Amino acid sequence: MYIERTHYYAKPGRVGDVRATRLRACDVREAIGLSRGVILHKVDPDEDGPDVVWQCEFATLVDHDRDLAARADSAGFEAVRCHMRTCYDKFERHFQEIVEG
Repeated sequence: MYIERTHYYAKPGRVGDVRATRLRACDVREAIGLSRGVILHKVDPDEDGPDVVWQCEFATLVDHDRDLAARADSAGFEAVRCHMRTCYDKFERHFQEIVEG
């Protein structure tokens, strides 16, 4: 099992925009047949770390590759990405394997 996790560090005053844009991205994912994933946001705005996190689990590397390809082929998803870039100062993408046991 694998997890892709993206971290968004919002521009000052733009946390709400980042959250709303990430929700739109999940709507687009669902419309093109992908899992919505899960959105997390920090409770304490003074805490370090990303303001918004999105994560999604994948059973195999092939499943993840298909997901990446579907996003790349989606004009709707690219439009959301372009808007999101105006809302954050920093973006990180992490891809990890879940260790069992």
